Amino acid sequence: MSKFAFLVNSPPGNPGPVANNLEYARNLDEAGHDVVVYFDGQATQWIPEAEDDPDGVVHEYYQESKERGLIAGACGYCASFFEIDDSIEAAGIALDGGAVEGASGPGDHHGPDVAALVEQDYQLINVG
Repeated sequence: MSKFAFLVNSPPGNPGPVANNLEYARNLDEAGHDVVVYFDGQATQWIPEAEDDPDGVVHEYYQESKERGLIAGACGYCASFFEIDDSIEAAGIALDGGAVEGASGPGDHHGPDVAALVEQDYQLINVG
């Protein structure tokens, strides 16, 4: 069994890479691999959109990934910057890293911690 960490960075308005990341994560999970998905950068904005728009392109992929427990977190710094951290936490998604301190800089770190993922033998994947 291999370990894969998907790093979703695709901005709103470009659903293809997000859907592909989530579909590939599901396929690997079905094959018995250890899979985690992190939303980073502008992609953090997909979480509230996928939660609120059941007719959206990404919704089905997102919901299935969430139900499977594949979504490991979203960048707390980015979510705070886009003022969606409360929405993401309400969706039950963990925030990694720090929040924006006075909108001028990060908290303790920008998440996810890719070095730690590599040390845990995860292969990093970024589609799109």
